[in-house]
Amino acid sequence: MDMDATSFKYCIGSHNDYIKTAYEFLIEAYQELIKNKYNVCNNNENSIRDDLVKIAKLKKNNLLPFRWITEFPDIENHNRIDIDLATPQSLVDESEAIKIECKIVGEDKYIDTRKSFENSNSPTNGIMSFITGKYSPQMPIAGMIGFVKEGEIQIKIDRIIERLKKHNDIQTIQNLKKNPMKTNFEYCYNSKHKRTNNLNDILIYHLFFDFT
Repeated sequence: MDMDATSFKYCIGSHNDYIKTAYEFLIEAYQELIKNKYNVCNNNENSIRDDLVKIAKLKKNNLLPFRWITEFPDIENHNRIDIDLATPQSLVDESEAIKIECKIVGEDKYIDTRKSFENSNSPTNGIMSFITGKYSPQMPIAGMIGFVKEGEIQIKIDRIIERLKKHNDIQTIQNLKKNPMKTNFEYCYNSKHKRTNNLNDILIYHLFFDFT
């Protein structure tokens, strides 16, 4: 992928500006998919993500240029992040890239997984990936996107809120709180959490897309 820094010469934005812009593009992409009667039935989280990003990456903001990278390799941790927003800052320091994880909501992995608890003292799936510093250890923000394929979306979100309240390994400073980004889309949230391993607190931007 061409990462020519000259395309970033008009950068004036903060990390928050970039993720908000990216989320606005993703919301517009989601709305286009729904308008075109997108069939999600046989799609996993990677294919849904790719279909959203394929549309979102066609949208541009000349004052806040960034590049979409999916399945970005994390060589040190032998993992891949679902979406990496390569910003002008991250061209100078890779740790400045904005990381976004995508999950099917209801598969017990938006926050963590039972399997991760069974096999490790430090479960590292979903939100937990950011809490432990598996992803974005130096960044103050990150993103989570939930795809709802069945059930009632608000019930799914409420269950995540309740689980965070009771979670023994995540200290939540602010539970999911509405954070409107577009007037015609309501499922945008922020949450803030303490992190382990002497890392600073992290603010997570959440989007939930209803594909039922």
